[in-house]
Amino acid sequence: MNDCQFARLGVVITVAILLITTGASTALAQGSTIDAQGSPDIELYTPNNQVTPGTETEFTIQFSNDGEFTDGNERDREYVTTARSVVTSIDAEDSPIIVKTGEKSVGNIPESNPKSVPFDIEVPDDAATGTYEIEVDFEYTYTSKARSGVPNENNIQTTQSRSRTEDVKIKITDDARFRVTDINSTLRVGEEGDITGEIQNIGGEDATNAEVQFPTEAENLFPQETAVAVGDIEAGESAEFRIPIEVGSEAEAVPKRFDLPVSFRDENGIRQTDDDPSFLADIAAERDAFTIEAADRSITAGSSTTVDFTITNNRDETVTDIEPKLFADTPLSSSNDEAFVQSLDAGESTTISFDLAASATTPKTYPVTVDIRYRDAGGDSQITDSYRLPIDVSQAEEGGLLGSFGTIIVSIISLLTVGGGYVWYRNQ
Repeated sequence: MNDCQFARLGVVITVAILLITTGASTALAQGSTIDAQGSPDIELYTPNNQVTPGTETEFTIQFSNDGEFTDGNERDREYVTTARSVVTSIDAEDSPIIVKTGEKSVGNIPESNPKSVPFDIEVPDDAATGTYEIEVDFEYTYTSKARSGVPNENNIQTTQSRSRTEDVKIKITDDARFRVTDINSTLRVGEEGDITGEIQNIGGEDATNAEVQFPTEAENLFPQETAVAVGDIEAGESAEFRIPIEVGSEAEAVPKRFDLPVSFRDENGIRQTDDDPSFLADIAAERDAFTIEAADRSITAGSSTTVDFTITNNRDETVTDIEPKLFADTPLSSSNDEAFVQSLDAGESTTISFDLAASATTPKTYPVTVDIRYRDAGGDSQITDSYRLPIDVSQAEEGGLLGSFGTIIVSIISLLTVGGGYVWYRNQ
């Protein structure tokens, strides 16, 4: 065998070895390739399928996937059992129910993650009780076959789409349900007040051991009670309620909407809750604790007099230990600037008197202020803002030396009395 023949033989042997090696590798790869096969299996559930007439609520449908895995490696199960790009809608044409929600996108539903899909529905007041069927349409895609034993770029996937229609049941019951009527509010900024009203059972069954709840989270509103018992309420009957509330001084004087859930026992003795009742109540603007008026607000320059003031309790409660104090600036002064009233009922008035002097000055109107310290119905000490009142000073008649001397005396009194009066009172 010459060299040329020997070289040819080497090439043939090399090619044969490569072919054998490649074939073995291909066979090995093919032997390790497994086709995963399966499909999703969607089931529908309704966790709470009871509704009542005259309500708007959410009707929730739960999508659960119990996939079918027919072939392949278990680790590839998710590839072929997941429902992808799920879209659904409901149709209630065969029932009195009105569907408010259109088509909804659900996303992917793997076996291990059920999805709850809420739909807004309305149940008319005149809806007949009974059990009805709601049609649920849904569609999705899935991978029915996947090969995972080879590099990703060689994966074989078969995508399928599926549309299905299933029926679920919804039950319209005539259980006890409630609405709020005859609301009256005495709420006012900076005061305690009440919301009163009636809760009416508009359902077809009696409710026992009912109570209204006031779970407000509104700022500057502080309910003194968050649950008030109202007793038994037969179908078609009403019960009164009262909720005491303190309104903070930072609250706004605006109408507010409140929820008023009703907890009760049904005819089977099972505790139920109707979360739908709500109402609107007004919060009035802050008001002065008292009104005050001067009976005669005129004084002659260079003279003194007694000025009567009428004060009225402007709050809806009895107040006690009422201490009005007068403050006057030059040219006005007072040598008797304090008064005391033991108590005033809501809306009650009384008259208090202060001495007032005016030095010789330009005739015109000058202000005095009155502060009132008192105790509210809870026994807490309060002090009002200053009430600013006008005093008319008129021209003194010609009186010679005596008149001039009187003017000097009044001026001296003014200087001596006005300086420390305000500081002393506030320190008290």
